[in-house]
Amino acid sequence: MVAYFIIPNYIKRPFCLLIVFLFLNVTHTYTQNNKLDSLSTVLLQLQRNNNFDASNHEHINLLNAIGHEYYFKNIDSLYFYTKKAQELSRKSNYEEGTIMALIGLSHYEAYNGENDKAIQSLEKAYNLAKKIENQKLKIRALNPLGILHYDIGNHAEALKAYLKAIEIATDTNDLLNLSFIQENVAHLYLSQKDYQQSLSLYKIVQDINHQLGNDVYTAQSSSNIADLYVKLKDFENAKVYIDSSIVIFEEKEINDWLAYSYMVKGDMYLRQNRPKLALYWYDKALTLHEDLNDDRSKAQLLNSLSEAYFKLFNYVQAEENAIASLEIGTRLSLLDDSKKSNQLLYEINKKNNKADIALKYHEVFKLLSDSISRKENLNSLGILKTKLEFEKQQKDAQLANEKVKARQNIYFYMALIALAILALIIFLLRKQSKARKIFNKELRLKTKALEKREEELSGINATKDKLFSIIGHDLRGPINALASVLNMLKDDEISQEEFLEFTPKVKNDVDAISFTLNNLLSWGRTQMTGSKTEASSFDIHELVTENIKLLQETAKNKNISITNTTPMKAFVWADINQIDVVIRNLLSNAIKFSHPKSTITVNATKEGDFLKVAIKDKGVGMSPEILDQVFSSKNATLVTTYGTSNEKGTGLGLSLCKEMVNNNGGEIFVTSKLNEGSIFYFTVPLRENITK
Repeated sequence: MVAYFIIPNYIKRPFCLLIVFLFLNVTHTYTQNNKLDSLSTVLLQLQRNNNFDASNHEHINLLNAIGHEYYFKNIDSLYFYTKKAQELSRKSNYEEGTIMALIGLSHYEAYNGENDKAIQSLEKAYNLAKKIENQKLKIRALNPLGILHYDIGNHAEALKAYLKAIEIATDTNDLLNLSFIQENVAHLYLSQKDYQQSLSLYKIVQDINHQLGNDVYTAQSSSNIADLYVKLKDFENAKVYIDSSIVIFEEKEINDWLAYSYMVKGDMYLRQNRPKLALYWYDKALTLHEDLNDDRSKAQLLNSLSEAYFKLFNYVQAEENAIASLEIGTRLSLLDDSKKSNQLLYEINKKNNKADIALKYHEVFKLLSDSISRKENLNSLGILKTKLEFEKQQKDAQLANEKVKARQNIYFYMALIALAILALIIFLLRKQSKARKIFNKELRLKTKALEKREEELSGINATKDKLFSIIGHDLRGPINALASVLNMLKDDEISQEEFLEFTPKVKNDVDAISFTLNNLLSWGRTQMTGSKTEASSFDIHELVTENIKLLQETAKNKNISITNTTPMKAFVWADINQIDVVIRNLLSNAIKFSHPKSTITVNATKEGDFLKVAIKDKGVGMSPEILDQVFSSKNATLVTTYGTSNEKGTGLGLSLCKEMVNNNGGEIFVTSKLNEGSIFYFTVPLRENITK
């Protein structure tokens, strides 16, 4: 069925499956029939939906996937589904769907011998993937493009496509695609009879496959390595590799690769001049080909059958198979297979004493041999030229990177010099400041009121700096992001649907801004005006419950449950608004640093005249260094870290909690173990006029 996705001769079957993996990343847990039936069922259910939209991306992806499953079953069905996917993708401007459809259509075009059209489809798919900067789709277009160029004898162009794909796969650490493409390059060198280079590449592929941990990929490479060993007449190694592959393919029912492996095993026995055994394995492969639309692989298999029958002196069967292979080779422009068929038919007719017919086949054989020989010479030169050009490009890129690094080093040293100058200036300023302080010491002693005023001004400046820092770093960013999204919507740079996709992120930013503003307002009042504490009696259990409800959605987003085990009717004497801020901040922090699917517990116990509230999480915990800084009076900076889902905080909450707990005559402290979680404690009086 497939044409240009398959490399002729010894590497035909591998490429069929390589494209399957590249296209859908499917494994062989189920047979192809099961996959096709499953995909068809999903498609039927989708089309029966009342809200069915043919241009829906899910629908287009299903059409492409089903079309791909028909690669080796029915070429007309492949065209039907892929063409439909292309039309719908074009109407809905779905570029990914268009790319996948073009790859499928190129398969159909190559099968029908329209190689130029197939190349154009693949180049169009690659350029479109390049336009949208989709690295995986670039590889999916480049790999079959290289295979098709190889198939029609343009080995230099094939290598060029492979090298581009290898560069992308290497940059993106895409081991799966890197394995496939490196194997294709190994096949290319094998066709040039550079067996050592080919074998070394196969070993690299095997190492990658072991990293991937997939026995099917390893079996695929092993079957190709076995074929290489057959050509080297190392039949002992060939048997080890091909037998291990056959076991996997039979177990997984991967008939494409199994047919190829049977053929390789037949080739092994044929090279050992054991045609009866070779014929046994060729017949097994031919039986599998009855359900595979893979004429290119079949052409090679028919030639192998013909050669086996010829060695058994069964010239009738030998001629029938050679003629059948020649028909396929002529139709699909398979020069190597056609050459082999004409050679066999020459030998057969010579044995049958049909000199005129034998001479005709011999003449065609010589013409094809000369043509292939010239093409091989050109290909060898082309491959060498392509390799040298690619290596030159890589060296040029390396030199460019080195220039960039050198420029960066210059900037780095300039920055160091600037820092040194700045440090010197700071040192001189500090020295001057110290002298000024000594000079003013006597004056400050005489004017206590002025000293007090200076302290107040310093406090106000510190508050101002902290406020500007928080506003600049933690409010301006989300607000600018929100403004940017709204401007994009206003200027029609994004659609309403795309704007809705930003909605969850925008809501989270707005919630974070709101939470930060509430803390800023509360903290600003305490710092700048000395917020008044108005104590009253209230039930702390109810206050905890209200805060849990308030933060429930945030916790739900991380699949975190919060349990309130504080005693019912636990009345305390404190400022309810300030304690509300304390509980909300501690719960918010617990959610922020808890692992998804964990639990947060809030409980309270009576200790003398105070109620001790504990909020326990099972999160990232804190190192001893961070623990020392959390409530340290010596630490004037705000300790900020990121949560388990990369949530950003201001570091203001805990400072605010400490001030408000202290305002109400209580204490706040924390215990924590790294990677085990933290417990924050604070105490509040049970009745009026109680302090610690």
